[in-house]
Amino acid sequence: MIEQHENTPTPNRRRFVKGGLSSILAASAAPAILHTPRGYAEKQEGKKLGMAIIGLGGYADRSIAPEMHTCEHAELVAVVTGNPDTKGKAYQEKYGIAADAVYTYENFESIKDDERIDYVHVTLPNNMHAEYAIKAANAGKHVIVEKPMAISAAECEQMIAAAKKNNVLLAVNYRLHFEPHHMAAMKLLADGKVGQPTNGSYEFSWGYLRNLIDPERRKRTKQWLLDPVMTGGGALFDTGVYPIQAACYSQGSDPIAVRGLAETSHKDIFPEGVEQTMSFEMLFEDGFQAICRASYSASYHQYVTMGPGGVLEIHPEGRGSVFGQSAGGNPSLKSLVLNRKPIEKEQVLQQAVLHDAFAQAIKAGAKTFKTPGEMGLRDLRIMEAITQSAREGGVLVNL
Repeated sequence: MIEQHENTPTPNRRRFVKGGLSSILAASAAPAILHTPRGYAEKQEGKKLGMAIIGLGGYADRSIAPEMHTCEHAELVAVVTGNPDTKGKAYQEKYGIAADAVYTYENFESIKDDERIDYVHVTLPNNMHAEYAIKAANAGKHVIVEKPMAISAAECEQMIAAAKKNNVLLAVNYRLHFEPHHMAAMKLLADGKVGQPTNGSYEFSWGYLRNLIDPERRKRTKQWLLDPVMTGGGALFDTGVYPIQAACYSQGSDPIAVRGLAETSHKDIFPEGVEQTMSFEMLFEDGFQAICRASYSASYHQYVTMGPGGVLEIHPEGRGSVFGQSAGGNPSLKSLVLNRKPIEKEQVLQQAVLHDAFAQAIKAGAKTFKTPGEMGLRDLRIMEAITQSAREGGVLVNL
């Protein structure tokens, strides 16, 4: 779900947030040497790396493309679309994309010969992530893929294998690992500011149901979310990854067991395999319990982590959102509160900080990234276990 922030003034400059907590997921063995694109040496000396967006849907239009001009280390140089004569031309006019840098899905693999493109951002429906991430890796391009990483753990494993085979970086767009309020929350919890965390409550729900019921809204909303083949599931495979991520990065470890409960009151709207709501519990080895929820019934976001030393919360500000994406070139405003005391943090353009970090990692010849494919694989395994539990009546499923 992408929030609009029409009344928020556009910042003059988006500063890259340095530092932050290291990745809490240990990536598996990575290649010793990353793929080195032609022209790499020159780009090391201050030039920006070129990025191609694969899929020009609303997410690309509202959140990725409008932020790229603020990046210090990356720039939008190409697009891949099924509508080159309409969407492709619109991007040429608005973002200065060259005519020969507008690719289609039929000629996509020819990007291997395009020296302008160093990496791609896959923003297609869930069931297409693996196919195009693998094709991009085989073309020698580094890859950022949307979340969830794929529709199955098996697909994630294939994507990771392709990236390693071709010596390219594979990252999942877990942008909140680069967002100052969430980064600060991770650091505060790791530093014991609430003591040893005991439990948390995390939710990312949005009013998709309302959009589907209203005929006018329905015309403007994503219909593919109702297709279980394209999505892999319902609300869990849409926004459920946010509470999963929040629980894991707040605790600093992975769960050992989960249980899920699916609910669909509007069976006339949501087909089998696309649950309207997924409530789930995540249990960790030291006793930490996360109560989580993802639903299409109504818009509600929550981040609360508790311990013997207090409570850490992230709240929306104005038209912003706890987990929401910056949009239209404006931040999604948030506030961080520790024991009822606000902690000021910068409001940033989340895609810009993500792309700058990824480009810097490529330039540095990094062997892995802060949000690697292995993290996406972990989350898919958790999602599959939650779905299994829900199908079996809410039994506890060990991981």
